[in-house]
Amino acid sequence: MSSTALPDIPDTVLDQAIGWLVRLQSGSADAQLHHDCLAWRQADPLHETAWCALHTSEAAFQQLAALPGLPGPAALDTLQRLGTGRQGRRQVLKLIAAGVIVSAGGWGLRQGPLAELGADYATAVGERRRFQLSDGTRLQLNTGSAVDARFSVEQRLIVLRRGELFIDTGKDADAPGGRREFWVQSRHARLQAIGTAFGVREEAQGTRLRVEEGVVAIHQEGQPIRVVAGEEYLIAAAGSQRVEHSSMNASAWTRGQLVARRMRLGELTAELGRYRRGWLSCDPAVADLQVSGVFQLDDIDRALVALADSLPVRVQRFTPLWSRVVAL
Repeated sequence: MSSTALPDIPDTVLDQAIGWLVRLQSGSADAQLHHDCLAWRQADPLHETAWCALHTSEAAFQQLAALPGLPGPAALDTLQRLGTGRQGRRQVLKLIAAGVIVSAGGWGLRQGPLAELGADYATAVGERRRFQLSDGTRLQLNTGSAVDARFSVEQRLIVLRRGELFIDTGKDADAPGGRREFWVQSRHARLQAIGTAFGVREEAQGTRLRVEEGVVAIHQEGQPIRVVAGEEYLIAAAGSQRVEHSSMNASAWTRGQLVARRMRLGELTAELGRYRRGWLSCDPAVADLQVSGVFQLDDIDRALVALADSLPVRVQRFTPLWSRVVAL
């Protein structure tokens, strides 16, 4: 592929072009959306220039959009072949940004704004929010999370669509029929809260439950499992298993912290990467280094500097959205 230079287009115009590309490739684009996009392109020559620039390297875009997660050798190779100058890198960065959002079924789609549409409560990447529900329940959402609240006269139900939540159940004092049962629905189980405070997180290997106060009952097939304060369980399709030793404090994020206890560096960088847009990866050569410490989630760059100061590693920054922890 020949090197392609990106014209001098304002970032705001490039972002608009990416937005149109994202919506057109979301799988729900209709004739009106195509018409509106065409009108935007025709409204200003810069709009059309930006649109054409994004499609100049269509093969590169398709390659990047197909990636399920972090950019590996294929994305780096594409970056090098498109040119190492500022304009070449800027084009690849914009293509990657689009790929992050439209990658069907992949890691990026779950972080993108399209995944938040339709949820009752949601947070963007890097955002943590608190909500007060009608029954007095205090709901907190971690980065890139979304839930639905389905309250009826019989029960209170929170459906975890994505990410992580922490719940301190309310007294439900105004319910006409008395206090209603409180449930959380995850991918693998229904969790019944019995006057409690607890956290639930969706992970690739299952649903993680950590009870801080009271009792939560895990309902799958067979008898429910009662989880008491201080216990943590990993719930998978095959069943639930107690976690005896965890490398991370499961509720520290509610205080804006990541507390690591002899945590693998590869696992830590993956966790820190949840709180920033783009990619943060770790070289396998240093991934098994163990880390203990407290990291502030509102300043991930500072956390990376702390890692570089305390371990034999350094941080490579390819672009503002792409960093990698490697050996010295």
